[in-house]
Amino acid sequence: MTTLDRIKRFLRATDEGICDELRPTPHGVAMITPSLPLVWQLNAIRVDDRNADPEALVAEADALLSAYSHRKLVTQDESLGARLTPDLSAGGWNAYRLLVMVWRRPPDRPPEPRLGGEVSRERGAAMLAAFRREQPFGWQAEAIRQLAAMDDRYARVLSARDFAAPVDDPGCSCRLYSDGSIAQVDEVGTVEAQRGRGYARASVLAAVDAALAERCDPIFLLTDASDWPQELYRRLGFDEIGGVYEFLKLPLQSG
Repeated sequence: MTTLDRIKRFLRATDEGICDELRPTPHGVAMITPSLPLVWQLNAIRVDDRNADPEALVAEADALLSAYSHRKLVTQDESLGARLTPDLSAGGWNAYRLLVMVWRRPPDRPPEPRLGGEVSRERGAAMLAAFRREQPFGWQAEAIRQLAAMDDRYARVLSARDFAAPVDDPGCSCRLYSDGSIAQVDEVGTVEAQRGRGYARASVLAAVDAALAERCDPIFLLTDASDWPQELYRRLGFDEIGGVYEFLKLPLQSG
């Protein structure tokens, strides 16, 4: 099994492990979590059939996600994701390719000594909530609460540790999830007022060091292929080995 295959299996198992219900579909599986309706990630259809037709998938999403104001499809098959993108985009869906990046080499330069390190779950959660409140959905207190509940679910099925910089008054934090073999750096977020100070570098590399100490291999993260953080991660020693696709139709869109 390749490194990419192992990572995809890890992602499938963790998402399936924290949703309320799994429902088989003609082309994959629906992950349904009515207890957290605002967490789109846990209310989505994973498409596994590489021959799936876009129109059929839209119909499936409308039927299985009818209780929600959004529609979401995900696939780990890159060729399928690329094929679905034109038709779904024309129908009003947002298409995202997420890079799977694996840590393979030392960073271009080390972080400032003792800047980043492990922090308590409470401190990490408070930092992440502050970052989320600055996002477009951040005005919804209930959305912030439900995302925190999602984080707690991950911590029940995986080892979960929080890292931040500076450790005594964080401006950035991230989480490290591990099953004892594979480790994922996730939820990297710096509040706007603290950007450009090396806090993300320090937080992520502290998490990488912890994963190395646990002898995890691979250590990976996901990041938007169209956004700038991928360049930072490359400087920190991460290389792209593949990708996954997500398709999201928001409540105000039609088509």
